[in-house]
This record gives sequence, C-alpha cells and structure tokens, in this order.
Amino acid sequence: MPPENFEQFKAKHEAWKKCLSGEDRNSVFNQIFRMVWNAAVFKIINEARRISPTDTKGQIKINGMVHHFLDRCFFDSQFLAVRRLTDAAYTLEDAKKGIFSLTALLNDMKANISLMTRANLFAVENLEYDPTGIQQRELQYAFEQSKNGKGAYWSSFKGSSHDITSRHDQIDVLCGTSADQRKPSDTIRGEIFDYLLKRTKDASEDVNLHVNKYIAHAATPDSREYSKAGEVSITLDHLWGAHKVICQVANFVDVYMLSRAHYSFLPVPQYDHFEHIDEFLVSAEGVDALSNAWHQFQKDTDSWASWGMKELQEEILQKNE
Repeated sequence: MPPENFEQFKAKHEAWKKCLSGEDRNSVFNQIFRMVWNAAVFKIINEARRISPTDTKGQIKINGMVHHFLDRCFFDSQFLAVRRLTDAAYTLEDAKKGIFSLTALLNDMKANISLMTRANLFAVENLEYDPTGIQQRELQYAFEQSKNGKGAYWSSFKGSSHDITSRHDQIDVLCGTSADQRKPSDTIRGEIFDYLLKRTKDASEDVNLHVNKYIAHAATPDSREYSKAGEVSITLDHLWGAHKVICQVANFVDVYMLSRAHYSFLPVPQYDHFEHIDEFLVSAEGVDALSNAWHQFQKDTDSWASWGMKELQEEILQKNE
C-alpha cells in the first residue's frame, strides 16, 4: 500500500517534473536546450572565422560590424540564460512571481525532503518494492521458455528484478544507508541538495554578478565597485563551465529523483541546418541597398532629437482633452 503521505508527494513530484522537463517553454530543460543550441551555433560561427580567407594584410575577410553584433548578442543572451536557470530570487509556488529555474527546483525539493522517501519513490515509479516476487516469476518464465526449446526470448514482464535492485542501490546512496539497513521510510539526505545547490552557485556566481551589474541592470560605478564586479573578467570558460554544471545537475536530478530519463542536451535538427551557410550575406550589388537602409535609419533616429518643448505641450494638451 502507498504511504499515507503519498498523494502529497505525488502532487509535488508532478510539479517538479513539470518544472524540470515539462512541455512549457520555460521548463528547465527547454531553457537548457535553447541555451546549448545557441552555444553550438556560436561555435560554428567561431570555426567559420578560424578558416575564413584573409586579405593581403593577413586580416580575416569578415564584416566587423556584423560579427561584433553577433558576439554582443550571443554573450548577453547566454549570460542571461545562465542567470535565469540559476535564479534564486523567487520560488516555484509564488502565485504572482513563481519561476522555473534549476535553483528554485532544488530549493523546493529540499524544503519537501520529508516526502522523498524510498517507499514514495518506488510507488510513484510503479516499481514493486520487494524484488523477490518478480524474481520468482522471471525464473518460472525462463524455465517454461527453456522447456519449450526457446534459447532466446523477450520477457513479457513490466520492469524487472534488476530494475528494482538497481533502484534500491541508487536510493541507498541518496539516503546514505546500506542494503542491510534500508527501510521504506529512508529519506534523501539534505546534504545532497546542499551540494547540488552549492555546485550550481559556484559555477554561475561570476556570470550572475556580471549579468546583475552590466546586463539586467545598468549599475552605477559605486554599485559595481561595492560588489567588485569590475574585478571579475568573464571569459568563455566561465560560460562553458556554467553550462556543464547546469546540465550535469539537471540531468542528475531527473535521472535519480524524478523521471529516471537521460537527455541529449543539444537538440537534433530535423532539417539541414547548414543549408545556404556557404552563401554570402548579400551580393556586391546589394551593398547600396544596405547603405540606403542604414542612412534612412540614421535620419529616423536624428529626428528623435527634435522632440522638445512644443511637442511636450501638444501631447499633454491632447491627453487632457
């Protein structure tokens, strides 16, 4: 029979799975997939730069304006992706400001750790707690197949005794117990979540400080000095390190605590993602059209400077009519 608090745990378990691997665009894995995909595209761009032809001065023949733009947008978006995935400012259950982040998920699981018992995990995964019964059925089935002259066959059982014993072994590690001491009431250790939270924070701390002071907020010089934000030189290594740990921790939680499923973090494209990549951005004849578009936008932005006292008075008057 399921434990008394199983229904409460089941509801939490579903909420955690929705946060981590649900279909919502903001689920943790969907955020990770977008982040890793964009990182892969950037690596392709960097490789293209490396093998680009050079001019007589040895300079790579690429447009500096376009590639500087790509760099700025890539780093800003990637830093923000890390910041969102490790956001600890709000919780899953906040009705107005609830968030899907890896840190919020870990915090919520830790806060409800009393529900995460061996018995509840087995019940929610529809696994028999004791492998003895299924072991006997497996042996009887194997005997019948052998008796009928079948040397190879598929098992018709849902699950296996190996699944059960393997799951017990995993939970032993999570609960810090041994096979001879295991009980249905064994609970996942709080220090497991403490370590996962610390590992996530350590890998993303410098990136998040940079985001908070330079990207998400335009911090004043005094604010940046107070937090020592200027002393942290953010590099690609910071980014790849944060990516790696976020993926590892998210995968660990899913495999050993939630769905027991493994994911490939880089989505597999269902189309030719290198189609037309060998084409120029624009032909030589099209450069004039780009120049005209640039100058037209310059005229538009210059016109914004003419908004003054007259326009202010007219707009207030129209608003009050």
